[in-house]
Amino acid sequence: MKINHWGRARKFIKQNKEAEKPLRNWKKAVVEAAWKSFPEVKETFNSADWYEGAIIFDIGGNNFRLIAICRFELDRLYIDKVMSHQEYDKGAWKKRYDKKKK
Repeated sequence: MKINHWGRARKFIKQNKEAEKPLRNWKKAVVEAAWKSFPEVKETFNSADWYEGAIIFDIGGNNFRLIAICRFELDRLYIDKVMSHQEYDKGAWKKRYDKKKK
């Protein structure tokens, strides 16, 4: 799987050094994957969730969240946002996806 927008993760790592190793481990697993559907993502990351077309990954023992859009047919995963668990819990990120429902 090819990852697009890795720069968003790099930016997060610069501000959160403790996220570097878990994010790089996540990246390695994604690059090695050949997912064709969300259930296959769950086989690799059993804590991943689906929300209105986005995949939410728990990173670093549930300390961080990475939200991505996966285009399975293109073998591409697009990083939308990387955040702390606390920022994720505030829920502001949901507004972008909830708008797509309407």
